[in-house]
Amino acid sequence: MKITIDEQINQRIDQFLSDYYEDISRSKLSSLIKNGDVLVNDKKVKPSYIVNNNDEISIDLSALDIKPILAENLPIEIVYQDDDIAIINKPIDIISHPTEKIRSNTVVNFLLSKFENLPTLNGEDRAGIVHRLDKDTSGLMIVALNEESMKQLKKMFQNRNIIKKYRAIVNNRFSENEGVIEKNISRNMSNRKLMAISEDGKYAKTAYKVLKQTSEYAYLDIDLFTGRTHQIRVHMKSINHPILGDADYNNIKSKYNISAQLLQAYRLEFDHPITKKHMKVEIPMYPEFKKYYNIIFEVQDESRNTNL
Repeated sequence: MKITIDEQINQRIDQFLSDYYEDISRSKLSSLIKNGDVLVNDKKVKPSYIVNNNDEISIDLSALDIKPILAENLPIEIVYQDDDIAIINKPIDIISHPTEKIRSNTVVNFLLSKFENLPTLNGEDRAGIVHRLDKDTSGLMIVALNEESMKQLKKMFQNRNIIKKYRAIVNNRFSENEGVIEKNISRNMSNRKLMAISEDGKYAKTAYKVLKQTSEYAYLDIDLFTGRTHQIRVHMKSINHPILGDADYNNIKSKYNISAQLLQAYRLEFDHPITKKHMKVEIPMYPEFKKYYNIIFEVQDESRNTNL
């Protein structure tokens, strides 16, 4: 597997790979590096090597006995498709790409069943993937169908040229109608599967507007300026407004038996990476979200249900 670095990361390679492979321990990855199973520009390096822009990292994971990735026809809607990109509507309970332990029921498995010759600049486990949504976050994802579109999309995400908007229902009433959260995020030291606010973490910025609220809940329109893992969920928890239905970051007991995380990536807006045509793609609330939106905010008349 190869990973091409196209930005200045300033991280040790063992830390970079630990962030990249979230469910492989740093000690295992350090062993692979020391054993020569990880090469940078075809040369052995130490775990302390600092990753640079334009580095090509080759990784042999065969020592870990990881299962191959197979094509699967999953219930994922293709909202838009041309020769260069596709936009999909990812449902909840499907992760974006395989991990060491999870090799099926991912967006990549689905893409392999629909498209040939997907670009693998980010590694075979992330064929076509240029950004991610959490397992329990539903909504829109852009997929690259060739290397050129992948390169351009990666630059667009890095330069924040893609507008990503989310809708969410959170706990607790706001005293203000809008706000911006700028707090660094890093991996939770006590639980690597979770993230946490940390001064030593990566910069993250989230903006929100309150569209409706009751004494206990608020309906938000959210702009994501950076794309850190679990960013919206961690940021909203940090200001005491966790996402309703978030099993990892919300420990407030709810009166509702919510089986889904009420966070949805509902709009993408960008200039096409190849044709430069301006694109705006939007989807309605998914059924579970709409159900609780109507219950919490007592929407009786369907025409009153604002479809952002």
